[in-house]
Amino acid sequence: MTVLLVDDQISILSGLISGLDWDNLGITSIKTADNASQAKEILEQEPVDIVLCDIEMPGENGLSLLRWARNRGMDFICVFLTSHADFLYAKEAIQLNCFDYILQPARYDEIQATVSKAIARAKTSGIEKQLEQFGAVAKNHAAGLFQNLFSDWINGKPLAIPTLQSVLHQLGQELFEDNECFFIWGHLLRWHAEIWSTHDWVYALNNMMTEFYAPPQYGALSFSIDHASLGWFIYAPGGRFQHPGEVLAPLNDVYGAIINHLNCDFAFYTTPVTPLNKTEGLSSLLQDTKRNNVLLESGIFCPTRRLDRVHVDKFLDIMQLRRWESLLSEGQGQSASDEVCGYLDLIAKREAVNQEVLHSFWIQFQQAVLNAARSLNLNPHEIVSLLEEGAKAQSLQEVKTAIKALVKCFPSTDMPVGHAKRVVEQVSKYVEDHMNQPLSIADIATHFFLNPDYLSRMFKNETGLPLKEYIISRKMESARTLLRTTQLPVNVIASKLGYDNYSYFSQVYRKMMGISPKDERKEETP
Repeated sequence: MTVLLVDDQISILSGLISGLDWDNLGITSIKTADNASQAKEILEQEPVDIVLCDIEMPGENGLSLLRWARNRGMDFICVFLTSHADFLYAKEAIQLNCFDYILQPARYDEIQATVSKAIARAKTSGIEKQLEQFGAVAKNHAAGLFQNLFSDWINGKPLAIPTLQSVLHQLGQELFEDNECFFIWGHLLRWHAEIWSTHDWVYALNNMMTEFYAPPQYGALSFSIDHASLGWFIYAPGGRFQHPGEVLAPLNDVYGAIINHLNCDFAFYTTPVTPLNKTEGLSSLLQDTKRNNVLLESGIFCPTRRLDRVHVDKFLDIMQLRRWESLLSEGQGQSASDEVCGYLDLIAKREAVNQEVLHSFWIQFQQAVLNAARSLNLNPHEIVSLLEEGAKAQSLQEVKTAIKALVKCFPSTDMPVGHAKRVVEQVSKYVEDHMNQPLSIADIATHFFLNPDYLSRMFKNETGLPLKEYIISRKMESARTLLRTTQLPVNVIASKLGYDNYSYFSQVYRKMMGISPKDERKEETP
């Protein structure tokens, strides 16, 4: 296997050559180029499997080089190295089917881990090559059959298992009725910045899903649901998933990539893992879960049916992980411990904790701990030992004990006096600045990288008033001021305060102020 290293700094090229264990990675040939022109000459002369390339280079940059290669049908695996976290760079890299995007400076072990994944991707791209043997017509025919199969299923029809098995068999894949599988429904909720075209975000998302749910552990087939939704059928090629409790961990990685690169809110709904012949009713479960997400919350939702009702466990949100990682990095370990344990207590109250949930939680939480430790250059040995103990925990209390032991490994700074007070002040200002919008506790918590329930408790403890009640109170006080000091129509005032439904606004005002908006205005009329 051949790798090409492209960077205009000779010191970086030599560092990559000496810093990575290429023999262990299975690389037999290493080529180097210090500009795009040299790289093009090498790519035209001989096949290259993996390209590790800088983006910022004098003259032609790395993105331009990759665009040139893709236009000539070169399908090597590309990993970019860059010192600039530029959104436009990330977007174009995804569009050009870049495998990964590493921000410099990066440790050699991180780069090696990424290259190892890229090599695995290169080795397991055989499915596409098999499809090419059938020709473009056969490939399109198979894709159309998959789309029809899963479109019928998502609309309530039984899954046509024999047809699915037959199509996969033609593609060299064997699927049996007792193979484990599950479904994922991805739904685009809203954009925060630049709006991507449907083609671009669908292409990017499918690339990410096939990267993280890759053979040999997973098989993944995608299908379209509607203009804002995609679906995936994930199955175990070997019959059983190697680590059943970790099947959602790759999805959390995808979710993190979406938050970082697509700059949008996204919801994933997943079915439980079941044998292929037990998928009846799972499409309606996904439909119900999506329909019940009335707040349009972003995250990963894992529904199950309990006593003929849908019970949803929300998979740990990337925002919470970032919040805890930030607290640990800033020396606020006690706050991190309180928030994490509070989160666990909350899901325990919802009767949503079992061994699988604890295991999935720990997999994600330990990544936040390791990221924080790396940012502080801490010795990882003691931390890794404690993480291993936490992974063995058999109860909620043992997990909480492991968390409290972990935070002691991090340097501690005294919690600034009035920390909760400052958070409340920031939230109050946020409410004032966004008075013209519908405000939910979930949206405010996301803005401040806080758990919604933790934020609610902190706000009430500090002010004595529930956050939801505070938001309504401030809106109604503002409404009263406008009613008394302006001649704006009542429905316009309602709209200015984020209420589209005038009737509902009037009900809330009367309940809070003891008088209707119209009567309020009459009382102020001379």
